[in-house]
Amino acid sequence: MMEQAPRIQRSPTEVAERIADSHATAVVFPRMQFPDSAPVGQIARRMVEGTFDKPFLVSEIERFTGVKVKIPERPGKIVAVVPQHGYWSSELTLTDRTFRAAGYEVDFVTPRGSRPFVYGVSLDPSFRDQAWNAAQVSSGEAALGKLYDDHATNDGQRLNAPRDLDAWLPPTPRPRDEEQSRGLYRDKLATGLREATQYAAMFIVGGAGAYMDLGGNTSIRPLIQLMTALGRPVAAICYGVAVLIQATDPETAVPLVWGRLITGHSEQDDYTDGTAIVPAEGQYSPNFGSAVFTLEQMIKQYTGPAGGFLSRNGTPYMAVADGPFISARTTPDGYPAALLTLARLHGASQLPEKYVIDGDGRGHEATAAEIKRSARVHHVQVNR
Repeated sequence: MMEQAPRIQRSPTEVAERIADSHATAVVFPRMQFPDSAPVGQIARRMVEGTFDKPFLVSEIERFTGVKVKIPERPGKIVAVVPQHGYWSSELTLTDRTFRAAGYEVDFVTPRGSRPFVYGVSLDPSFRDQAWNAAQVSSGEAALGKLYDDHATNDGQRLNAPRDLDAWLPPTPRPRDEEQSRGLYRDKLATGLREATQYAAMFIVGGAGAYMDLGGNTSIRPLIQLMTALGRPVAAICYGVAVLIQATDPETAVPLVWGRLITGHSEQDDYTDGTAIVPAEGQYSPNFGSAVFTLEQMIKQYTGPAGGFLSRNGTPYMAVADGPFISARTTPDGYPAALLTLARLHGASQLPEKYVIDGDGRGHEATAAEIKRSARVHHVQVNR
């Protein structure tokens, strides 16, 4: 039996120095790859001015994906799940307008059926995010968002009375409800899911409200499972991705995204102390605090060793398709996510199973080099 080499003992000071070195070495400083006038601003402005029509949309789908689509005049309905405790404007508006330009009806749903409120900062073109110190809201996005925030406009009126998710699809019974609740829960859920089969796809809007009132929401999970079981796209945007990845198969407890490629906020993009998006007295406060989780690490764990996290920082757009799952990195990325969804729905299987958009134009099939997977279990000895 071989003798183990003696462990090198280091002083507490040396251990502290080594840890500081490793953290400093790991820091990355990606660069923004587009000027303040991001491409999404031009798209949002078209939507405000009424020039984002179906022919332009079809050309955009082909420009980003290479897929030629044939979309019927009345293709059907899509359901949009919106956090009522704060959504990021462009994550709802860009996605909604894209699907409606394709001819879809879009039904809004919130956890309790109340009108969702928009984070004021997502309507403010002067806002510069603390991660990049870069403009995050174009004038076009702000103008479009204000149309939805206005209760009197057509878009605002659609948000006045969203569907009640909790009443439509019951939450999972709690221990207090005891065994007698099982049958009623099953019957009500079956009724709601049968009705949900009318939808061709769904999308989940992000913003910090998504993890406040959707992250642990058990009503949405059977809906996600239904759509994926039927092979219908489920798109999730920014922190809406946190809602998507938590949906599991109740029989196996395995996440539905296990083995899939998913994008979302990278660690460089996550909220830290000083984020300004929480409403306070009709405006927004100067501090949101740190995110309650690191989305990048969550995605790696929920997708498992055969799946992975994929996010390229600083590009104009970032969205990933893997089977029925369409995920969007951050605030402008509901737009390419919607394009991928339409390519999947109407592209006659032209879109590859795994496809990545990471710029303002033609995407590509995912490569092994750009996928970040969960780390293998190993032991690290800080005093080695």
